[in-house]
Amino acid sequence: MKNIIFLTAFILIVASNVLYGHTCSKMEVECPIDGTTVEFCVTMSMTTHGNYFDFQQQGAIGIHYEELINRCPKCNYSGNLQDFDTTFTKEEKNKLKQFLSKYDTLIIDDALECKLAGDIKEFLGMANDEISNCFLIGSYLLRKDSERIDFRKELQSMTKDFLIKALQNDEYKDSSIIASINYLIAEMYRRIGNFEQSIIYYDKALTDPNKQDWVQEVALKQKEMAIKKDDDNDI
Repeated sequence: MKNIIFLTAFILIVASNVLYGHTCSKMEVECPIDGTTVEFCVTMSMTTHGNYFDFQQQGAIGIHYEELINRCPKCNYSGNLQDFDTTFTKEEKNKLKQFLSKYDTLIIDDALECKLAGDIKEFLGMANDEISNCFLIGSYLLRKDSERIDFRKELQSMTKDFLIKALQNDEYKDSSIIASINYLIAEMYRRIGNFEQSIIYYDKALTDPNKQDWVQEVALKQKEMAIKKDDDNDI
């Protein structure tokens, strides 16, 4: 995925040389719809020691993922930092306000913020890769939540749907990343229990002549889980 370093630099077993944990710097931005102040805590440093098999980084990462996407408390406009550095016309603002009004009665936590950000990007016709990333981050935030498994699987299903659309629309110009995307699609299918489709996409990753070195070992290992019908989401 073009805008996410943990997809382009995925290493499952890596030791960090950083000697400190997570630190972040507060940054205030204005909502592009109504001017309300929204505060981000932008990660400055964090200690990592590898990744889960769905690319989420592990280690002393603090609130890194929670702070990648934030929301305007007044109108519910949600997105990452760059999404707040934009300008809408009066007509676009009115359309967005109408679109966002359906969320007014919901209690919006960090995971739902991510879904809302993805929904907004889809409404605005943004790149499928960017849309999928919002849903993927949301699924990370629900990894340990045993009471919201259905919502986590919904986010993972939407992640793979938009990754597939991104591939179909030729959004990835670097051929070496295609196998990584197919692998991630396979992982999303496996984690929601669609093992037949997951095996198809593991094979797409494995047979890609341009795949990165890590893909062969990791995709084979995860494919074995799919064959065993193992939907473990903890790894």
